[in-house]
Amino acid sequence: MHTQTAGATEIRAGIASRLHAAAGLGLYLLTLAGEVVLGAGIRWLLTYLGAAVLGTLIPLGPGAEQLALLAALVPLAWSLLGLFFPGGGFVWTRRIGARRPSAEEAGLIDDAWQLLRAAEPSISEAHPVYLLDDPIPAGAARGRSVVLSRGLLETDSVAPVLAHELGHVGSLDGRLTEALDRLRLWGQSPGPADPRGEAAGRSAAEERRGLFAGLIGLIFRLAGGGCAAALLAPLWSAYWRAREYAADAYAASLGQGEDLARHLAEIEQAIDFPRRRFPFDLAEHPPIAHRIERLTAS
Repeated sequence: MHTQTAGATEIRAGIASRLHAAAGLGLYLLTLAGEVVLGAGIRWLLTYLGAAVLGTLIPLGPGAEQLALLAALVPLAWSLLGLFFPGGGFVWTRRIGARRPSAEEAGLIDDAWQLLRAAEPSISEAHPVYLLDDPIPAGAARGRSVVLSRGLLETDSVAPVLAHELGHVGSLDGRLTEALDRLRLWGQSPGPADPRGEAAGRSAAEERRGLFAGLIGLIFRLAGGGCAAALLAPLWSAYWRAREYAADAYAASLGQGEDLARHLAEIEQAIDFPRRRFPFDLAEHPPIAHRIERLTAS
């Protein structure tokens, strides 16, 4: 009877995993379509105008249309490749700010792997683990790799957090994270910020300059990509919250449910600040109390 129940649970988990993967892939394709209109369209226009003007002064070789098409589509192709070739190694770690573990740190990580393999002997170390020099105990999934913070290695929570992140990288989550990050070519737009309270004392000329700077900033922000994902934030946030519960369940299946609940209660709940949920809940993680409740009930 117990075997039948375990088998049914495994089947339900497999179906849920496939549904989540289909939802994530569909949401990514919708985001990519939005970037074709927003980011790629603006990049095409800016590159075409710039190449057309510059081409009258300096022979460029390729025509303005070819250069504009490359500027528009190459970032989209680079993002799409992130689903199939998410990266890793020296250049990739430098790009995200991570590094390989030292010998001592690698020993601590290996101890965590041993604990996980005691519960599931078939688990492999196919997913590389990198370190981020951050004192806050945390972990993340990126591509096919796990990134742990240096602060996490100073706690007793390496195994449960590693198990949770393996639940992400073993699915589509890590590759989606990499693909979405590649859509964003740069961060905040180069336009100046508009501090609250400054508008009251501005002259009409200053207001016009502020509007012009804001427009230029908006154009550069659109060209930099990532705006389609921001517009779809309510859908992405709901997706990532569901995936957090799934990764918690995977950690529990490796025998790390109680330790993960302890880690959440002792470390992460202290920084689980209130958030506004109206009209949309844009948090990508569920409330820590709800995660603990699920872990302790399983």
